[in-house]
Amino acid sequence: MDFPKLEAGQHAVISAEVATGIVLRIDGQWRLGDQGDAWRVFDSLEAALEFACAEVAKNPLVEFWIYDEQQSPVQMTRHGQAPSEANKLE
Repeated sequence: MDFPKLEAGQHAVISAEVATGIVLRIDGQWRLGDQGDAWRVFDSLEAALEFACAEVAKNPLVEFWIYDEQQSPVQMTRHGQAPSEANKLE
């Protein structure tokens, strides 16, 4: 699964089922093998986090990982965990 090419300040978001860890495609279905795109790209961390929080509110069985342009994970959003400094990955 290729990481998307990001410009400075952009962030990529990928989702997975909490229970299984299986990565999900953009349409919410399991991504097995090379089936479909799994990455969403946002112009800022704030936009990526807003999207992730809204999606977790709709489906508490999914978690979202946010990565920066250097392919480093910077934030994880999961049901029952408010986005805060505690969820930032360092």
